[in-house]
Order: sequence, then C-alpha cells, then structure tokens
Amino acid sequence: MRHLLPIIYRAILPVRRLYWFLVRPQTQGAKCVIECSGKVLMIRNTYGHQRWTFPGGKIERGEEPLHAACREAKEETGIEVTTPVFIGSFFHTPEHKRDTVYCYYANITNPRFEIDPIEILEAQWFSYQEIPENTSPAARKILNLVYQ
Repeated sequence: MRHLLPIIYRAILPVRRLYWFLVRPQTQGAKCVIECSGKVLMIRNTYGHQRWTFPGGKIERGEEPLHAACREAKEETGIEVTTPVFIGSFFHTPEHKRDTVYCYYANITNPRFEIDPIEILEAQWFSYQEIPENTSPAARKILNLVYQ
C-alpha cells in the first residue's frame, strides 16, 4: 500500500486544486531552510509541481508554526531540527488557497539525511550559487528571506 500513496497523491491533486479554486480556504504552512557547511537542503515532492523547495508542510490544527517546521523536517528528511530561527513569513496564493507560510532557518553539523520515499522524490544539498533553475516560486521567496 505504501508504494501506492504517491500515485494516490497525484491522482487526487486535481480534485484538491478545484476545491481550493472554489472555496479559497485560508491555510497555514511552515518551511525550514536547513543549512550544513554552506549548503542548503532542498527537496522535490512526489506529488504536485515537483520543483525544488524546502522541507515543510501544513500546520495542523492547534500546532505552533515552529513545531510544524521541526515535525515536517523530521518526517521528510529524517533530520531532527532542534533550534530553528524564525526568518519571516509571506502570503502565498498560486494554488488559489490563501496560504500564510512561516519560514525558519536551522544550521546543522551532520549532512546525513534520509528521505521519506512516499512524500519525497529526492533531496540534495546546494550552495546558493547552485540553486536549480526549477525551484518553486515559494522557495525563491524563502531564499530571499535567508540571503537578504
């Protein structure tokens, strides 16, 4: 069943996008820029646009953005982020949701990660000069928060 989840995610995405277009829900997400030795860890999800972005996701009901950023980083990359620093937030609407994204930064010393293959297609360390062309618009906004 686990191997079917990425297929299911991709299959229901058009339905979710239609719902977001019709309802325009207000959502909140958290992202974490994880840096090690001058490089940032970027991921590509198994679903959606599959552009490079940062670990993160939806903030659950009653959850603090800081906790969500740490939880998502752990779930997606296996990295335990213990003391991330808030670097800012922005309002994001490309998928028709009214999404507030809270952004955090963490510097770690061990570059080892282990992706969740159901949710993450690949992950890679990049220096600022190596950031891929197919980086999501949200990730570009987050990079601007980090490297202002």
